[in-house]
Parts: sequence; C-alpha cells; structure tokens
Amino acid sequence: MIEILGAISSLKPEPRLLVSEWADQNRILSSSSASEPGKWRTSRTPYLKKVMDCLSVYSSYKKVVVMKGAQLGFTEAGNNWIGYIIDNSPAPTLMVQPTDSTMKRNSKMRIAPMIEASPSLRTKVSLAKSRSGENTIEQKNFPGGILLMAGANSPVGLRSVPIKNLFLDETDGYPGNLDGEGSPIDLATARTRTFAKKKIFIISTPTIAGSSVIESEFLQTDQNYFEVPCPFCGGTQRLIFEQLTWEPQKYETVKYKCIHCNELISESSKPTILPLGEWIPSVAGNVNSEVIGFHLNSLYSPYGWYSWAEVAKDYDAALKNPIKMVTFTNTVLGETWAEESEAPAWENIYNRREEYKINTIPNKVCFLTCGVDIQKDRIELEVVGWCSDKQSYSIDYRVLLGATALPDVWQLLADVINETWTRDDGLEMNIRLTAVDSGFNTTEVYDFVRKFPVTKVIAIKGSDSLGMAVAPPKTIDLSRSGKKIGKVKIWQVGSSYLKRELYSWLGIEKGDKEGHPCYCHFPQHNENFFKGLTAEDWIPAKKQWKKRFERNEPLDCRNYARAASVIVGLDRLKPFQIEALSGSVYRKKAENTATTKPKRESIWGERGKSKRESIW
Repeated sequence: MIEILGAISSLKPEPRLLVSEWADQNRILSSSSASEPGKWRTSRTPYLKKVMDCLSVYSSYKKVVVMKGAQLGFTEAGNNWIGYIIDNSPAPTLMVQPTDSTMKRNSKMRIAPMIEASPSLRTKVSLAKSRSGENTIEQKNFPGGILLMAGANSPVGLRSVPIKNLFLDETDGYPGNLDGEGSPIDLATARTRTFAKKKIFIISTPTIAGSSVIESEFLQTDQNYFEVPCPFCGGTQRLIFEQLTWEPQKYETVKYKCIHCNELISESSKPTILPLGEWIPSVAGNVNSEVIGFHLNSLYSPYGWYSWAEVAKDYDAALKNPIKMVTFTNTVLGETWAEESEAPAWENIYNRREEYKINTIPNKVCFLTCGVDIQKDRIELEVVGWCSDKQSYSIDYRVLLGATALPDVWQLLADVINETWTRDDGLEMNIRLTAVDSGFNTTEVYDFVRKFPVTKVIAIKGSDSLGMAVAPPKTIDLSRSGKKIGKVKIWQVGSSYLKRELYSWLGIEKGDKEGHPCYCHFPQHNENFFKGLTAEDWIPAKKQWKKRFERNEPLDCRNYARAASVIVGLDRLKPFQIEALSGSVYRKKAENTATTKPKRESIWGERGKSKRESIW
C-alpha cells in the first residue's frame, strides 16, 4: 500500500512552499525533545529563516553550509527540512551523524518524537515495523521517499543507493579517513551525483584550525554573517564577542557596545533587533546561485536560551583553563582554535634580501600602492609594487619627520604621492592608490584625503573583527563648529585578516627565478624594518595581537598598501587586466648622469643611516 501511495504522491505537483513556512504550519516540538515544546515559531530564531528557505525545493542552492556556535537551533532547522521532505517533497534522503551511537540517539530523541508530535508527518510515516524494515532506527519509509540515517564511522551506511537530499550534521566529529575508503563526506556526497536538483546541508561547530572540515567548507562560500541594527543609532553590525562589556565578576552588568555609537545595548533588546537582522555576504566574489555559507556565534542565541551573562562567565572561567578556552572558542564563538601564532623570524626575511635597488621597479610590477601610518611626530609609509600573480616588491619605506598636527609634513606626503618612478623597461609609473590610516589625528587625515580624488587617496580604519581584507566604504558627514563642511568615504580594513595573510606570504619560499605567487621581495632595508614587519604575535586565549617589538609601523604600512591593492583590483581582476593597470607611457632612459633624475634617498637605506638611527 505504501508503494502505491508513493507512486501516486510522486505524480502530484509540488506546492510552492518554503521550509520555514512548512515548519510554522506543521512542526510541533515534542516535550520529550525540546526545551520549549509546542508549535514551531521561526520568529523565535529569525536567523534560521533564510537558511531553511535555501533548502526549499524551489531554491537554486545545491549546497548550504553553516559554521556555528552552540545553542542556536540549526539542527532543528535541519530536522524541519527532513519534515518538509517527508510531507512536501518526498525523495531519497540521508542524514549522517558523527557515529552510529549519536545517529541512534538522534533518531530516538529527535526524529521519532518529531514524527509522532506532528500530525502531517504521523500520517505519512508508518508505525515501527522492525521485521519489515519500513520504520526502524536507521530507516523511515514514507510515500514517495525514504529517510536513511547513518553514522559517519560506518562505511556500509554511506554507500549504495542514490540520494537526492543529504544532511551532514556535526561534520567536524567525522573521521578523516573511513577504513581506508576516504572521507565519509565524500562517500556520502557521491551518492547525490545522479540528481540534478540535489540538496546538501552541512552544519557543524568548528574544531582545530587547519583540520576543521566545516571551516574548509565555509571558506569556499560567500561567507554570510547576520547583521542586526543598533536600537540607538540604527547602525547595522554583526555581533562579536569583543564588544561585550561587563564589570569584573558582575555578570548581570553585561552589555553590548555598539561599534557605531558606543551605546550599551541590553540583551533584552534581542527580541527587537533579531527579527530586523539580515544575512550579508562578506566575500562578494564567491556569491553564486548554487552554494551559500553562513556563520553565526552564540551571542545570537535567543533571549532566554544562552545569555550574554553566561557567555561572559564562561569566558572568565576559560581564561583559567586552556582546555576550556578551546571549547569556548569552538562552541561559543563558532571559530576554529588556533595555537599561539608566532610571526615569521625577521632574521630569515632579512637574510633573503635581494640586490635590486631601493626606488627601482622590476619589469614584472604592474602597479604601485602606498600604505601610510600616522604618528604624532612623523608619517611612515611604504610604496609597494604588485605583480599579476600577487608577488610584491617593496619599492621604498620612508619616514617623514614632522608634527602631524601641522601642515608641513602633510605637504611632504603629498609630494610622495605625486612622484613618478621609472620601471626598468622605461615605463613611468605613479602610485595608483594611497591608503592613509585615520586612527590618529583623524581630522587632519580627513582634510588631507579630501584634497585628492577618491581614486587616488583614501582614508581607512583598521578593524580586528573584520573577516576580510576590505569592506565596502561608508560615507560620513564632516562638521566644524556645528556646521557641515562636506563628506568623506572611509574604508574599513581587516587588520587581523591582513596580518595573518602577510605572515603566510612571508613564509613562502621563492622557488624558481620567476618566483612563487604571493612571494614578497625586499631590497636592502635594514634590520629594524624587518623587526617592525614581524612585530606582532596572535594570542588566541586573549583574542588579540601582542607586540614582540615596540615598533610595528612597517607591519601596518604593508597591510595598508595591501588593502589598497585589493581596492585597485588585485584579487578580482584577471592577470591581463592587472598588467594593463601599468599604463602605456614609456620614456627613453637617460644615457648620462647629467640628465638622470636625482636618486631618492631612503631613510632605510645605507645613505639614510644617520636619520634612521635618530628615529630608532
């Protein structure tokens, strides 16, 4: 009878129903498996709506990836998808848990109660018949389809029959190589190949950086983060742990500090701000219609579940125990745990300096950018040449001495920005884009950048929490004495992101004479430059960077120059387009010293020794 009903059911047109709509209409949470039994309400966890709807039969997405913290409801979202399939879009479906034991526990404590409590499912899944095999712990039959459940440690359950829908739960708990047959994820995914409209849902809390399965999957997506508005200023932002504030040992005082207006947001605002939240992709180049990725930490846990006070208390406890800190990072922040990251040894980079001269440009360089760091008594900058394969050449590092509250030193910076350099083949080049940090003497920085086109000079602001190189610019109004005097665009730069990227690039071996992609070339800068370039280490337990050398301006300048290269298009343009950025104005190279331009002296070169010693 079930087979006949299945054949008839499969001929019916599928109603245009979203998973979230199905859940709101049909899902009943059992008192035996839910802390809040009764009718399912997507409004309780608004961030789950888009995730669930991407799994709907009419959605174009074939793979949905979620990297998450705990206490957020994503497994129940997956169970809603299972219910939707049984009731609305029957097809062969496989749910995989880390082990056979967790699979059996999930089947008994989540799937069976969901079917029993929801009338629309109870009428379609037959009663338990272990002898017939229609409804067992490992298998649930329903008209037009079947739900199979397996442990990732069992190769038998991951082979054979074709599967249209695949739910991979807590993938970081899966074995890496299953009895010599390869990854259980690959084995399970192979079963979906014959279905053009397959759906794969992958969710997990992450584990260790470099070996985390969910992190690897997430980084291949457009990396969506849930941004919510501040109830005071309306500015949208993702919730991050670094913005939580509380008085020592007084966890009832915990508040969230808005990154825009610095107002303290109470957790009681969650029911108001979560429904207004929106998923925003952070890697625009990876946006496509077939794969989408989401990240959410436990600060978003609905009001009354896992509170900010509990987050703060757990963090303080973790500070005293390294093992607890790993757990906190994985299950609360939803991030991978990385061992303490040491910067590359400056001596290694110093010892591989090259013989090209400061202020000369090799033919491979396609365009120049400049990163500028502002201090009280000086401006420091690095001019960097970029190649089409992301190799870079340090062209010069300069220190412009003078009080940055006064105009003289700013004129020196303007002179640098307006300079031209001659490439080895005679091509004249200028700086394509200069990025000036606005973290110090902000007013002076804004006044300076407004004198140039936005395509020539920009103001930037570093952010350790930004998970990408550069965010889209924001325009702010400038006022003096209560009077509006204009606007300026500000680019937010991912400081931590760029430091990690630079350190990975500094560890690349040169390879053949053409060099390895992303390899960093340096002329004869002195040792202080390389100490400054590697001046900071990442301390995971404190979630912050720590200086090992006092002077870190070379590190900042290089990252600002790199951010400028991203804005110019180094990461998104094709090699031939990057090469075209060099322009086409060639000048015949001077043949005698009488007509040669005076050589620029670098404060980091041997000719700048006396000045260099005076500032160090």
